[in-house]
Amino acid sequence: MTNNTKILYDEKVKSLAEKYESQGFHVLTELKTDELPFDLGNYQPDLIAIKDGSGLVIEVKNSLKRLSVDRLQALAEEVSTHPGWHFLLVTLEDIEAKSLPGTSEQFPSWQELTDRFIQAHKLIENDEIEPAFIFMWSIFEGALRKRAVDVSIPIERFPVIGLLRHLYSFGELSISQFDLAQACFEVWNRLAHGYIENLNLPVVHNFDNLVRELLGKWTVELAISQLSS
Repeated sequence: MTNNTKILYDEKVKSLAEKYESQGFHVLTELKTDELPFDLGNYQPDLIAIKDGSGLVIEVKNSLKRLSVDRLQALAEEVSTHPGWHFLLVTLEDIEAKSLPGTSEQFPSWQELTDRFIQAHKLIENDEIEPAFIFMWSIFEGALRKRAVDVSIPIERFPVIGLLRHLYSFGELSISQFDLAQACFEVWNRLAHGYIENLNLPVVHNFDNLVRELLGKWTVELAISQLSS
């Protein structure tokens, strides 16, 4: 870690600790493995924040590059077995959020996402293609982040391209789904930044089918996992 990187890292850890403390959390940093509330092997988190019987185990990274999400997923799964506890990965490249990481960030329920999808689909049927596409993207991105949380892949705060790549690497998206999502992201990105984009109707319909497919698949898988737990 270079001096500049170390400075950024230290500033991020200090800032997070201060923010959690200001919200009434008891924050511990520079913990040794035997000081953790439960056994995580040799893992040492950057900080833990505890409040009202629940807590966050927090890992801080400067960059998404060379990040071993496989290792962190195993940690996230272990932490989630302890009621009220959640593993949180924070990086300097996270999406912007006004809320405190891991506390008040909320995603719509799967039913809410499905209801929104129906609304977006009706816009397509009414040939309101551009608003339908923009609305559909927000539903898709929400579903990606919610799926990451459900399967304990701690990437829900990643920029969308990193989110897509990691979900693909974990087998949550097929190569064809990943390619379509990337193409749609490029279109959405241009629209979101004010550029004129002539939407290709077949692409919009393919994206509509992709979102429908993933919502159905992930909703069913969640229901099955809840029944078996």
